[in-house]
Formats: sequence, structure tokens, C-alpha cells
Amino acid sequence: MAITAETLTRLRTTAMAGDAHAALELGRLLCLTASEPGASGDGDQTWPEERWLRAAVEARPDDIEALTLLTGRLAQQIAYWEAVLDMNPDVMEEYGEGEDTVRRRQSEAEELYARIRAASPLGHVEAGLDELAVLLGVSGKPAAEATYSFYVVEDESWSGSVRYGATIVASDADEIRWACDEWLALESGLSSAPTLTTYVDGAEVSSIDLGRHLVDATVPWDVVAVPELTGPRLPVGLPVPGHGLYYGFSCTAE
Repeated sequence: MAITAETLTRLRTTAMAGDAHAALELGRLLCLTASEPGASGDGDQTWPEERWLRAAVEARPDDIEALTLLTGRLAQQIAYWEAVLDMNPDVMEEYGEGEDTVRRRQSEAEELYARIRAASPLGHVEAGLDELAVLLGVSGKPAAEATYSFYVVEDESWSGSVRYGATIVASDADEIRWACDEWLALESGLSSAPTLTTYVDGAEVSSIDLGRHLVDATVPWDVVAVPELTGPRLPVGLPVPGHGLYYGFSCTAE
């Protein structure tokens, strides 16, 4: 189903009224964005989904999808801020971050991960949970690769010798199109050469140069055929084993 601004408005209104399902659905969609759609910003990652995922977990503490999404996003935040600490620790204070906040996220993510494992979730989650455990440092067990089917949008730009990259990972065609549109709509969307790659059972089966189709920083999806996914889809919130990819939106500088 196509995602529109009205979709988010409806979910936000319902979530603010205390509906846990709406909070979870809104949080899941916002995982795919750099910042709150429609809000002014410079494209910096703000994790707009966190408040809604926390609300969903608080209301439904045994909801595996909510737990997985929050844990996966915390793992991504940990990796992001650890990279900032390595590259430019002085900037951490500007964002109210530091080694203490990273450690706090780490402790919370480990506790949430233990709750997920204790619930013994069903479905095609084992490989993704193994990969998440490795990323959190709670296990060294290698995850089985060539497991999931998913989409990846990638965009990048260079400033001197520094490469800035944006990546969006999703397992639904409508959602990857919407997330790509939201990224390109940002004032600072890199938009130098965005690509959409499709993976089936962990193997690349299609790569589309979206830059060739851009019209006024938008993609005319009616002329861009997004392949359908077959095989087990990447479960929401879980990282992709062997690819160094997190579910949702992420940005890097290297």
C-alpha cells in the first residue's frame, strides 16, 4: 500500500492518543527516514522513530517486533556514535552525547536483546538475531549469510577526502520507494548517484541507477520497475548478515 503524508498524520494522531499499534507502525516507518518527514532539517540522522518505539515497548513489553526494532536501532546508534568518537570526539558534546550515553545504550540494547531471545521468536529471525548479537558484542557466533531478501538505496557525496554516505534498507517495495522519496526531498539529500539494489536470498539480482531517472530530485516510479522480492524477507529491525547493513536509514562519514 502506498505511503502518503496522510498515512503518517493518521498514525501520529492515533499514536498520540495512546494506540500502541499505531505507535509501532509509525515508529517502523520512521526507521526508514533520516528525520521527521515534513520537519525542517539538514539531513542529520535524528532517529525520529525512537520515541514511538519506546511508547510501543512500554505499552506492549512482550511485543517482539517492537523489541526488535528498538534494539536494532539502538545498535545502530551505538555504532554511529562510536564512529563519531573515533573520528571527531569534540563534536559529541554539541549533541549531548559522550562515552556515558554510548554505554547506556549498550546496556539497554543488551537487556532488550536478552528479552527477545528469551521469548524464542518464530519465523526467519535466527540469522538476523545472530548478526545483531555480534554487533552488540554479546556473541561471536557467525550469522548464516545468503539468508534474506531486501532492498537497499544508497547515495553518496564527497567533500575533499571524506565520503558521506546514506543507506536505506527495507523489505517492502512501497516502503523503499517512500523512504527514497523522503531522503531525496531533504534539502541536503546527497543525490549525486543514488542506486536501488535488490537482493534475493542474500545475492544481488538487480541494480538500478536512480540518478538516470531523477526529475527535479524526484524519482518517477511509474517508469522505474522495482523487482518483487522472493524468499524470506529481512525481518524488520534486524541487520543483514554479512553485508554490514542495518534495517532502516543510516548515514556514514569516512
